[in-house]
Formats: sequence, structure tokens, C-alpha cells
Amino acid sequence: MADTYAYALSNGAVAPFDLSYKMIVRNKDTEYILAIEEDVKITRNMDCVPSKMTFKVVKDEILDITEGNAVTFYVNEVPVFKGFIFSKARDKKNIITVTCYDQLRYFKNKDCYVYMDKTATEVLKMIADDFKLTLGDVANTEFKIKKRIERDKTLTDIMNTALYLTHINSHKLYQVYDDAGKIMLASDESMKLDLYIDTETFDDFTCESSIDKDTYNYIKVVRNVPDGKSKKLQVTGIVADEDHVKEWGRLQQLYLPEDKVTNAIDMAVNMIKEKNHKTRDVRLKNVLGDVRVRGGSIVYLKHNFGDINVDSYVMVESVTHSFKNGIHLMDLDLRYDEPIGNYQIIQNTDSEAVAKIQANQKAQAPSQTLGGVPTSAGGTSAQVDTAFAMNEGRVSPYGSVGCADTACAVGSWYNKDLAEEYRKGTANCDVLMSDLENKGYTVEAYNGTANKGDLLFYGNNDHVVIADGSGGCFGNSSSAGYARSYSDVNYAYGDGEPPTKIIRMGVQ
Repeated sequence: MADTYAYALSNGAVAPFDLSYKMIVRNKDTEYILAIEEDVKITRNMDCVPSKMTFKVVKDEILDITEGNAVTFYVNEVPVFKGFIFSKARDKKNIITVTCYDQLRYFKNKDCYVYMDKTATEVLKMIADDFKLTLGDVANTEFKIKKRIERDKTLTDIMNTALYLTHINSHKLYQVYDDAGKIMLASDESMKLDLYIDTETFDDFTCESSIDKDTYNYIKVVRNVPDGKSKKLQVTGIVADEDHVKEWGRLQQLYLPEDKVTNAIDMAVNMIKEKNHKTRDVRLKNVLGDVRVRGGSIVYLKHNFGDINVDSYVMVESVTHSFKNGIHLMDLDLRYDEPIGNYQIIQNTDSEAVAKIQANQKAQAPSQTLGGVPTSAGGTSAQVDTAFAMNEGRVSPYGSVGCADTACAVGSWYNKDLAEEYRKGTANCDVLMSDLENKGYTVEAYNGTANKGDLLFYGNNDHVVIADGSGGCFGNSSSAGYARSYSDVNYAYGDGEPPTKIIRMGVQ
């Protein structure tokens, strides 16, 4: 269908339209060109949320479409949406309402990932490869994420975490979206459009301001600092906007950095830069349409909303495109960030606290040797406990033969040599044993006793687990398909089959 149509907004503005639409559904080897009833709506969001398309079609004797079928919607012969049918609803008039999503719908899948030294770009490529998703242009996000353990998380959560860590550390914003069948990763600079919106190009608006949603004017940094033989919580930094505190009251966010983080005050400054302003929700209704607009797009807006006069670029949080009778209109939800206040670093004793933490860690590192191997490589009992807890349910990429990979992944939490093996991708018991022997570890016959963190091998190096020091162990379960604890080492590989060899890792 093609129309040339003069459409008038409520403010009297008139724009010509000359649009053609085409909806194609493919069911196996058959393609259907659909005659759409009413309008086609496409909603696009940010934060890896899949685009959603809905339309209505009359069911006849020829039409045979079902869930999973591929759908492509064209505007002026250009594909605007490619996805799949996920639901259908039919009424008594035989009109079918169809709901489709693009590839990002599969980001709702849950999985477990452990990765080290990867950029958000590399995380996206890893996910796309694992789930056979089609990638398009992907920007290089550059910032390396040191280590992440994502357990039982949606792919959306995993990807958004990687993008958030990138944003906090590099101050750069990136968007992941599906562009007509290809998943893209784009910087905010590349999302800027040559689109100008003013009073003449939309019908109506709503504009809400708030300090109740995501506004903070006071960031407190707290660490667990050594204090004699124990530790105590200590405030090591405060970054605040005292003028906004007087105006709005104290809106406080607490930041508890990990011991290894040495730039906590810089991180707190980044937080207050992000949060120290009113949030403002602006919704424009019936804007003249542009198929390029999606969540994350940056457009130019000029309009006086009464309490604010906007004459700048703004970011689109979500958009709903409506196509009907040759007319294309949009409803836009916009993000308008008001200027941040004047923050100050009120307290900064973080470097002193970090020095105490590092000195305490060094003092606790044992220097004696065991079996020719410095036990400082072996970590502490508490680190082993943490390793077990954080990897409970871990799914190895090697599946039922992932015992060595799991031992290295878990061991990386407390032993630097196992961490090196994990980074190398060691996934074979023989290789793991040989590498550790080359580092000076001793392979002994298992005599029925093992300390926490020791490696236990079964058969002819057919299986490996980590001892818990209480007669049990932790390792990959071939039958269950994930890492788990065992109360008895004699039942971690076979019924009543004890380990044959042990490598003592020197955990204190």
C-alpha cells in the first residue's frame, strides 16, 4: 500500500507522507505477504530490551502462520523490523493479533558465565557465538573488565552489567540493539541523529520532574579496615553537594568498595556526577515519524515546557512507532538530564585505609614452604570457602568433562597458580597435574587425608575435585551438569571410589 497523505497535527502543522508498507511472514518454505488490519506498532527501548512489533491480520483459508515464524516489516522497501512471532490471539471475527520480538528476546535466556579481562564488546561476541545470534557492527568498548562471575543470570543482566561497568570506568555510554536482524553495539556519539523536534512537529506532551527516583547528593565510602586482631567498618570518604543537601535533604548512596579497589574516591565522584540532579521524564505524543529513532537515539529538542526551556540534544529512552494509512507517527519517552550541582570531596582518608588493608594482607601471607612450594601461593581457608560459595551451580563450558576447568576456575579464587591455569584455559587433568609439577608442586598418593583447597585426582587422572578439609570436596558433577559440594570424597566420582592422588596446595 502506498499513500500520499496530508496529515495535520492538532497544532495545525501539516506534513506530506508517501510511505509504502510490506509485511512478510515466512513459515518453512512458504512466504506470506500480509494485508494488515489497522496499524503496525513497533516499540524500541534501551538496556538490551527487545523491540516489539504488533499487528492484526484476518485469518483466511490460505494464511498459515505460527509461533517461531520469521517476520520482516518493510517501509519504502527498507527492512525496519526483523524478528519472530512469539504470540497470537484470535477473536470471533477471525482477526489475529500477532506479537513479534527481535533477536534480543533471546537475551531473556539464563546462563552462567565466568570471564576475565574481557571488554563489553567481547562479552557480546561471546554470548552471540554461544547462542548463535547474528551480529552487525559492534563498537570497541576498550575497557577491560577484570573478572566477573555471573551465575543464573539472564543474558540481558550479564550484558547490562558489562555495559554499566564500562560506563562507570570510562564515562562512555553504549547501546545494544537489533537493527533489522543484526545485533549492534554502538556508542552514544554514533546514536546522534540529524533530527530536529520542536512545537510544530508533535501533538502533546507530559513533563514530570522528581528527586524521588534516582537522585543522590551524598555518597559515603565505607571499608572494612583492620583494627588490631579484628576489623571494623570505617568511613573513608564522603563526596557531597551541600547546597542540594540543604535544598532536598540528604539523599545518600553507600559505596562499599572491594579491598582491591584503590580508586574508591574517584568512583564516588563518578557516582555523584551521575546522580546529583533531578530526574525529568518527558513524553512527546504523535511526533512526526523517523524510522531511525530507537531507545538510545539522541535527537535535538526545542520546546518551552513551562518550568524548563529545552534547546539541546536529548536521549530517547523508548519510542513507539505507529504506521497506519501511509502515516508514521511516534510517541517518545525522553531523558533530559538537568545540570549537576557543585559537589565537594568532604572527607578522603581512603588511601590510608587501603594501605592498612594491604599491609594486613601482606602480614597474613605465610612464607613457609610445603612440599617445596611457597604456601603464599595457596591463599587462605576463608578464600576457599568464598570460592565454593561463589561457584556453587557453575556450569562449565566443557559440560560433563569440565572437572579440570572447574577446579581451575574455583581454585583461581585462592591460588595464583590455579588462576594462571584458568587464564590459560586448562581443561585437562593430565595437563593440570603436569603444569603444577613444573611449578614445584608434589604429586602424592592419596592417604585418606586432605587439607582444604588440596586437589584430589581419581583413577588415572580421570577426574579432579577440590578438598573441603572435612572429608568432602567441591567439583564438577558430570551427572548434574554443574559444580557442587560433596559430603564424602569417596562418592564424588563413583560409589565408594576414593581419590588416587593428591596435590597439596598450601592453603592456610
